[in-house]
Amino acid sequence: MAEEFDVGGPLPEESSNRTFVIAAVSLGGLLVLSMICLLVYALVLAPRQQEARATDVVLVNQQNTQEALTQTAVVVERTPSRTPIVTELPDTTATVTPTLVVVLPTDTPTPFLTLPTLAPETATAAAQLTLAAGQGGGGETPTATALPATGFADEVGIPALALAGGLLLALIFIVRSLRTRVTT
Repeated sequence: MAEEFDVGGPLPEESSNRTFVIAAVSLGGLLVLSMICLLVYALVLAPRQQEARATDVVLVNQQNTQEALTQTAVVVERTPSRTPIVTELPDTTATVTPTLVVVLPTDTPTPFLTLPTLAPETATAAAQLTLAAGQGGGGETPTATALPATGFADEVGIPALALAGGLLLALIFIVRSLRTRVTT
């Protein structure tokens, strides 16, 4: 047995696994490169995008404010004022002569004597809606006619998603069984 092993000699040369070293170096390089890209994005690109979004928000707010002022001016212009109209006073110098009126009874039903009175706010809103409807601006309230058809499940469907989930679960069980066979 002593003949097989050279006790005092040099150690046997270990085989170098070049593929492992190349893979480890390339993964490390990829990791360093991705960190550099992440830093460039975080320090340069993200602040530019946030500044652009802030500028867009300011412009949209200015446009909305201008539109609101325009609409308010139009409403104020079209809203009737409560200023009383000047009327001429009747001539008080004329003499009034009474006229005889003959009242004959008829079989007509008694009219509705009390008219419903509306609150001032309700009357104003009703008048504005009537004015808008007369000008063609106050149409019907839009109603939804169909549900939106967006998203992955709407395109693929629930059965396809269930099938994909089942295939993934089967893949997990197959891989686990293969790993236990290889290691034992």
